Amino acid sequence: MKDWSDSVKSAKRDLLLRAAREEFADEGLEGATMRGIAARAGCSTGAIYPIYESKEAIYADLLQHSLSSLDAHVASAVQSANSPKAQVEAACAAFLQYYMQNRFEVNLGLYAFRGVKRQGVGKSLDDALNRALWKVLERIAVPLAQLRGLEPADVRPWVALLFSQMIGALVLQMSGRLKFLKTDARALLDLMLMQIGASDVALQVSPVRRRKH
Repeated sequence: MKDWSDSVKSAKRDLLLRAAREEFADEGLEGATMRGIAARAGCSTGAIYPIYESKEAIYADLLQHSLSSLDAHVASAVQSANSPKAQVEAACAAFLQYYMQNRFEVNLGLYAFRGVKRQGVGKSLDDALNRALWKVLERIAVPLAQLRGLEPADVRPWVALLFSQMIGALVLQMSGRLKFLKTDARALLDLMLMQIGASDVALQVSPVRRRKH
């Protein structure tokens, strides 16, 4: 009976998460309500509370799933690289690729469905999500530290620089703002990696640059 009960609960959770994706995309974290999520899931709010205590808990679970998928994607890319320099490049490229293929999750990670603003889902949930994010970024930090002969904690500023550059480039590309500059997120990443000595690859001409005007 326990296996059946767990299966039912898992199916309900998946249904709620799908409904919540729609609710957060349309209403943002501030505007979303448990009632709205319930309506999209075709259930009552009373059916949600045994699984999630708040909309913030649902949002955190969505983001946790996103970060876990991102980490698996980045980890797989790193495993295929055979040197610290190649691992840094592979991790960053996989990070960009994942978010370009899952654009909803960029907004999810930035709490940015209704403009970028400082938001959170409560200290304990925020702390857990930050740990999950660092697990991903550590895929970059460890080989970068090896490359520079440092400890992973010592390269956090460089990792932060790469992270901020990649997120910024993703947002700009998704909004079409890089097109008029005749570049793209991957070209900017290649340039940043060369600047920190983590890639020997020459800056490639992007498809946008090859267009004739």
